[in-house]
Order: sequence, then structure tokens, then C-alpha cells
Amino acid sequence: MTSASVSSPLVAIGGLGGSGTRVFAATLQAAGIALGARINTSLDNLWFTVLFKRAAWSCTAPDAREVTQAADLFVRAMTIGLRDTLTPDERALLQQLRAELPPLGAWQCGARVEDADSLLNSGPADFAASSLWGWKEPNTHIFLPQLAARFPRIRYIHVVRDGLDMAFSNNTWQARHWAHLYGLSQDTDTPLPLHQLRYWTAANRAALDYGAAHMGDRFLIISYEEYCRKPERYWQRLHDFVGLRTLCAPPADLLRPTNIGRSQDHDLSLFPAEALAAARAVQTDVLAFHDP
Repeated sequence: MTSASVSSPLVAIGGLGGSGTRVFAATLQAAGIALGARINTSLDNLWFTVLFKRAAWSCTAPDAREVTQAADLFVRAMTIGLRDTLTPDERALLQQLRAELPPLGAWQCGARVEDADSLLNSGPADFAASSLWGWKEPNTHIFLPQLAARFPRIRYIHVVRDGLDMAFSNNTWQARHWAHLYGLSQDTDTPLPLHQLRYWTAANRAALDYGAAHMGDRFLIISYEEYCRKPERYWQRLHDFVGLRTLCAPPADLLRPTNIGRSQDHDLSLFPAEALAAARAVQTDVLAFHDP
């Protein structure tokens, strides 16, 4: 299999951690879209994790060329493999990323040394050249401008959960590591739920604005709550967006919306009026985009 014989990625799924991206990944996987050879139980593509959730980038914003290089390595790994295609500089980069991962290193990003090893040793994809493929990794939205430019035909699904519910989520990785990319900082006096809400607002606003301005019909917002309420309706919309030829039923018992409304059990007075207003404005725009 050569790079010319393998199609570009069809679809990517992202959103804040804990937004319900796994639901949509499982749905598309059941419809026959290959999501990668190295995925975890949440269906995150761990090669993407190794390449993009870097310790260095959690401190300093990456150069656009670095992100493009990561995208090139990723698509090669997913198609022709990296085992026999790496330049010395590329191999050195991957070895550096490998050394930072547990158990060799202390960088906790969800990937481990064995995931980096599988990336380094990846061979030609075992799916047919005509197969549809993509990936799911929540952090995809962080790099959406560079990925959309690198893959001009890719379709991106951005999953959003209620901002107040997400403020009280235990999944805090993105808010702790990517806040600086949105001009946010967390001092010791800022309650974590407030930091989470501000991050939710800034990150979703950035994704929404970029998608609306630059991706047109290749960008889809999915409200997790609305999908849980009317899965049949929105599965049809998801199917049409991706362009699947045959409509199949989504996997049974996939939706378990037990955390919807969890913010109602918390004291919301810790949120300043400006933070609530900004979050509500994003939520309004999400729903308007979701159901135009």
C-alpha cells in the first residue's frame, strides 16, 4: 500500500474531555469507519495522543510548523506506517516523546511507552485503500486550524456538553494544561470549577468561531444533551454529515446520560456574573449552530 493509494482522513471527533465524544466514536466505528489500530477504552486514538498532547506544548504554544509535522506523521502512521519512512530528525523527535511517557518518564497524558513504540513500528494499514477512516481524540479541537488546513476535505465533529455541568467534571486535564493557549491562567485563589467554566467557554468559542468562519459544511456541532434526548434524529444528521452510504442503527445501550444536570447539585454562586453570561452566550450559539 502506498501513500497515493490511501485516502485522506474522512472525519475527526473532538471536544472537551468528558463531553461524550466516545458515544460518537463508537457510533461511527459501528458504521464501518476505521478509527486506528491503537485506541483505548474511550476510543481515543493513542497515536494522536503521543504526537499532540506534548509536555512542551502544555507550557508554550507550539509553532504551526510543529503541528503540521505532527499531522504529517500521524497520517503516515495511519496509512503507510512509520516503520520504514522516518527521517533521522523524525525518529529523534519520536524517541524524545517516548522518553517522556510512563514508565520511563513522568508525563501523564494518557499514553505510555508502549503506545509510542507501536507508533514508531507502525506498518501499512490493514484496511482497504477504499475504506473510510478518521479518529477520535478530545484534544483535536486544540489543533483544529492546522488540521483543517492540512486535510482540506476532513469533516470535524465537535461535541459539546452543558458548560455548568462540565465545570464540575472530574476530567480536568485540558483546563489544567491548555488554558494558556486561550490567555487563561489559574491562580491558587481561583476555584477549579470557575477555571473549568472559563476554559469551557474559551475553548468552545474558539472552535465554534473557527468552524463557522473557515470550515462551512465540514464542521458539525453536536450537543450531547440534545443527542441523548433525540438520538434517532441526530444520528440521521450525523450519518448525512459524514456521508455514509448505508444508514445503520447506532450501537444499543451506548447512551448513559447519568451526569446530565449535575450542576444542579452544586452552589453556583461561586461563578461571577460575567463568567455565567459568557458561558450562556456560547451555549446559545452552540444550540443555534446545532439546530439552525
